[in-house]
Amino acid sequence: MSSQNKAIRFIDSDYRELFTIPEGADITITYPPEDGRGTVTRTCTYLDEYHTKIGGETLHICQFAEIMERLGARYEPAEQLRDAELLPFSEGAASYLDIRSDEGKTRIGLLSGDFGNQGDRFHANIRMNEAQSDRDTPAFQSELHRAVYALRQSLLKDRDAMLDYCRAHPEAKLLDRDTFAQYGFKLETQSRQYFILCHVPEQAREARFTVYAYDRPAPLRELMPGSGEDRLMFYRNDDDGGRCVGWLRGDFGRSGDEFHHGWTDRAAEQNTPEFKTEFKEIMTLLRRGILKDHAASAAYCHAHPEAKLPDRDGHYYGFKLETETRQYFVRCTTLRNDYFYVFAYNKAAPLREQEKPSVLQQLREGKKLSAPPRNADEKNHTRPQNGPSR
Repeated sequence: MSSQNKAIRFIDSDYRELFTIPEGADITITYPPEDGRGTVTRTCTYLDEYHTKIGGETLHICQFAEIMERLGARYEPAEQLRDAELLPFSEGAASYLDIRSDEGKTRIGLLSGDFGNQGDRFHANIRMNEAQSDRDTPAFQSELHRAVYALRQSLLKDRDAMLDYCRAHPEAKLLDRDTFAQYGFKLETQSRQYFILCHVPEQAREARFTVYAYDRPAPLRELMPGSGEDRLMFYRNDDDGGRCVGWLRGDFGRSGDEFHHGWTDRAAEQNTPEFKTEFKEIMTLLRRGILKDHAASAAYCHAHPEAKLPDRDGHYYGFKLETETRQYFVRCTTLRNDYFYVFAYNKAAPLREQEKPSVLQQLREGKKLSAPPRNADEKNHTRPQNGPSR
């Protein structure tokens, strides 16, 4: 696996790539029982494509492999994905393979490769999405190495393993033609998703794979009916404290299954690339459910009478959902020829000590302050209404 980032390769003595790790990462070496050294961890430093410093010793990668094989020692990355589960594609996941879709535009990068002429090699190259270059972080590169290593323990071990794995999971088949088939799998970590497309042709030696890497969508709480205190948030709210980013207005057209919409900025400076990415994820979620079409929207509203907004003749319903930093308020209608709205608000920032109102501000706001008495006489006596006390 090659990349513009420094990657340290580990191979066997026949130059088969076993795994890669990023610069400065560790490997674990397990010696046979009779050796007496047990299991040790060594930090590795990138020198060039064929040389690395392991612990304090500089070695050619093939020289290291020969030493390990001669000793009967096993070596592997120290950091691995321990609980990651490989699953067949779920409904809708295939859109992550289409660079023309909204999901394709948010892809961090992809890794594509094959197993060589003999089927027992691992050749792969990384291509990053320039539009998402801010997500190509050291943390991502580190996790990508671990994700590939996890895949190489099963699905991508070698060509025969990939073909057998795919055929054992017919539910993962995405496309079936006379000359080839395609299978899709997904691997999730806490913060990212990896979509693996396996190309299984009639000529097995042409088998290949692609791994698409994405950040996970913003964690969403369940779509919930709005409460009484949320009532104003389902409309243009001029008293929101400047938290409203903007809103989307849309309708389902005359047929009820179209989707027409437009966006209005309330605070253009808050309509950042990060917000736009999250809002696309929010709309993807809503379009699969409550905003799929008019019939689905009306059915969802009728199933949640507690979400009915009291001041709109019984035709309007309000729902909300949250991400880590924002709230989204969805106003739906059961009327065919009316609009739905999605209002986006930043969550209120916690009040820091220096942001608390000063005494002067509190006085201006009409808040009553009672000063503590300065001495016992003040505590027990009040001054006359007119003139100074004697």
